[in-house]
Amino acid sequence: MDPTKRVNYVLGMVLGVDDFTQEFTYLSERDRWLTRELLGYGTVWGLAVTQEPGTRGPEVRVSPGVAVSPRGNLLRVTPAQCASLNDWLAARTPEVSARMAGASPGTRLKVYVVLGYDECLTDAVPIPGEPCRTEEDATKPSRIADDFTLELSFTPPAQHEEDALRDLVRWLRTHIQVSSTPGTSVPLDAFLGFLRGAVLVPPGSPPSPPWSPSDFLLDTSPASPLVVATEDLCRYLRAALRVWVTELRHLWRTNWLGEAQGCMEPLTPVSAGGEDRVLLAELSLPVTRELEGGAWKVASAPAKVDILEDGRPFVAHLRLLQEWMLCGTRPDTPAPAPAANTVTRPAGMPAYSIVAAGILPPVPPEQSFNALKIIGTADGSATLTFTGYQNPTGKPFQYIVKALLVSAPAVKGFVVTLGGFQANGFVLNVSDAQGAPVPVALMNNLRLVVEVSQYQAG
Repeated sequence: MDPTKRVNYVLGMVLGVDDFTQEFTYLSERDRWLTRELLGYGTVWGLAVTQEPGTRGPEVRVSPGVAVSPRGNLLRVTPAQCASLNDWLAARTPEVSARMAGASPGTRLKVYVVLGYDECLTDAVPIPGEPCRTEEDATKPSRIADDFTLELSFTPPAQHEEDALRDLVRWLRTHIQVSSTPGTSVPLDAFLGFLRGAVLVPPGSPPSPPWSPSDFLLDTSPASPLVVATEDLCRYLRAALRVWVTELRHLWRTNWLGEAQGCMEPLTPVSAGGEDRVLLAELSLPVTRELEGGAWKVASAPAKVDILEDGRPFVAHLRLLQEWMLCGTRPDTPAPAPAANTVTRPAGMPAYSIVAAGILPPVPPEQSFNALKIIGTADGSATLTFTGYQNPTGKPFQYIVKALLVSAPAVKGFVVTLGGFQANGFVLNVSDAQGAPVPVALMNNLRLVVEVSQYQAG
């Protein structure tokens, strides 16, 4: 059925099954069209993914909830669903073996929790027909019920538009440097040119099937920040979003209605192979195999199943957004203006600034600069973060971390080194005079003096 056509009801017209099916196709597709184009897709509420012990080993569980699929289908899961990970692995021994072949010890298996739309025929009723029919031919389903599929998959669903949208916002946040000095903005045409130049697919008609890049906007293009004066920021952001809407968004979305629209154009087939599933979570499984080539299963403690939801798309409802706009932010009390050239740098060099500092743990807790805090400790390491932290890997900026230990008898000979940058913060390693990691019990009693600076590459 053509989802762009509705029935023209004319007096005297004989209506058949095709006519009613066509009318439903038109109306249901318009609902999906409105939902996917204006609201987006992803989890709406619920659908929390957890891992619990079960009678046959670890289970992954999904709570009741609602989501919207990339095509605009409404998905409702109820009651809560669960699956035995060991049973699932055992049923797919050849696939797991192929994926784990040659893997080093400790390598984890990635599995994805994926939700999709389905439907089923119900409510059989008697129908007229020829004599001598079988019982099955004497009745037919009179209703179609909405249903869902919830599965574990070795591959995640493609979500090009979701990933491209995130990349756009990340690019804007990374490259725009707001200046309080009027008249310092890069020209608007140049700003939009840099945005278009960072796109990793030439503008124009999207490939078919949708292009599947590893990145959408080049994070390192341009290499230096784009200065935008405060008075121009609204205008520049509006222009950037206009470019997204008019030039970029169509590159990474499935055209569910085909390539023709209207009375004069012939109908073209709807795009085949469009991804209509929603990612709920990525599971990182520590797996082991039974002796003599037996079934795979989840390894026992201390290893645990990690549930990662960073890639899950979700949709915030309008009431939440309204409340956030009204009350979620508040104007900060203006701080005293810093002295000129507080952090000096040679003329013409990119920005260099202090982004976080403090003595940790702070006393009282709120007394650190830019909410610098410790978010986790382990033997020989502490993970720290602050407001606005981003992993600088692959970004056009870098952090300089300076750290000391507050003097105390217990820390004599201790050494602090930078352990690296992670998605949620940076790691400081602490070792004793012999180079051994400091036990976590002692780590929790240490006090650190930390300052973090940020500079732009260039």
